[in-house]
Amino acid sequence: MGHSALNWLLLRRSLALAALLFVIFLLILLPFKIDREHQSFVAFVKTKQITPSYIELLGKSLSLHDIIDFNKSSLAPFQLDPTRLMLPQGVELSAEEAQVLRYFDYLYSSKKTNAEDIFLYVGLYRSDAVYFATPIPEDVKARLINDRTSTNEFCQSLHYCAKDATPESLADGIVLSIPYQDEVTGKVILSMASPITSSSDPNHFIGDVIADTAFMTSGFMRNKHVEWRNTDYGTELVITTDSLWAELTPEFLFYSMTNHLDNMTSLTYKISIFRFIVWNLPLWFLLAIVIFFVQININRLRKLRTERQRFSEAMLLDAFTRTYNKKVYETTLFDVATKGHYAVVCVDGDKIKTINDTYGHKLGDMAIMQIVDAMRGVFRENDLLIRTGGDEFVVILANCTFDRALVLAEHLRQAVAERQFLNVLTVSCGVADSQDYANFEAVLQAADKALYEDKKNKQGSRKLEATR
Repeated sequence: MGHSALNWLLLRRSLALAALLFVIFLLILLPFKIDREHQSFVAFVKTKQITPSYIELLGKSLSLHDIIDFNKSSLAPFQLDPTRLMLPQGVELSAEEAQVLRYFDYLYSSKKTNAEDIFLYVGLYRSDAVYFATPIPEDVKARLINDRTSTNEFCQSLHYCAKDATPESLADGIVLSIPYQDEVTGKVILSMASPITSSSDPNHFIGDVIADTAFMTSGFMRNKHVEWRNTDYGTELVITTDSLWAELTPEFLFYSMTNHLDNMTSLTYKISIFRFIVWNLPLWFLLAIVIFFVQININRLRKLRTERQRFSEAMLLDAFTRTYNKKVYETTLFDVATKGHYAVVCVDGDKIKTINDTYGHKLGDMAIMQIVDAMRGVFRENDLLIRTGGDEFVVILANCTFDRALVLAEHLRQAVAERQFLNVLTVSCGVADSQDYANFEAVLQAADKALYEDKKNKQGSRKLEATR
């Protein structure tokens, strides 16, 4: 395989493996990401910057019956602050409205509620008066007077006046506006109103307790985008990371969590899983690069190991016959072959000197290769064939009995004779096994002794004899 083709294959494998690891990473990290965002969303809701709990404490408590029955002496310290009252020119508060505003002051100053971060005020319908929970600068007050000449205009433009709300919206006593940009502060505001009334009849509504919250300024809403839409169940405010990702992300790649602000308004936080995937794509490329270079180094090490193995094997092989040389005695191959019961066959070519003298060394070499080819055909692949001299060989047969080794030696002798090389080539064999000898040297000497006995008996019987 060419170098460029190999690199291309490794690159494809790296990209595939990196993609698998990337998916596993997403599957592990995404639940933690969603859980963290869910906790942030819950904490944001619980800060009461978005929920109407303070409205319930103030607005729902301002029942006209409660105000009338309240001990008026307790309201004596609460005098209306004219700097906090925005009253149309030529209009005066009725005694009932003044009592409502003083009671509002009492509730706001009590320990029951904390509206420090909320712009809280009361709007009265009859007098069109607006009374603020906290003092406001004169320039802001003047602008409000110029821009909003009445309470009706102030709340009707945003559709959160209780007297104009539907019975369904007022079922829980809360009316929410849609988010809007405040003309005075420039902040995105969400207004919530709760009626001041003597009955459930809108004609008996005196006014509203109104709270404005700049919920976009909270830490949770930083870099967030909000939009609203009308549904069959009311209004849904949808928070997303930003408008671009909201447009790019398919609906099925959003994870949504919802909190109901009131019975007609819900707040939904949509997490773009697609954005999470795209933002983490560099990790995929990084994994692919790391895996690619790791594979290159692994292949390099494998190649180096293979080359070393080939070199080691080449050092053990006889250059001519490609059988093992005597160096194999120093290897684990030899240790494994001689660990248990084994047999040794010594092989020696007959009349090789005669062939060399008569036909030349080239044919003598061919005669030796005839013996080697015959040995490879007779013995097993894992048997060690060792060239110890010119035409002398030692064969180590692991897990082989003496009788079986005798049979194999006879087969070798016949295989060489059947080749009829120059009609003179034969081999002599000697066999011994490890059963009666303490070590390999003793077994080898016994097999070598049997080899010479076989050579002496060549002129007689052709059967192999061996001493044990």
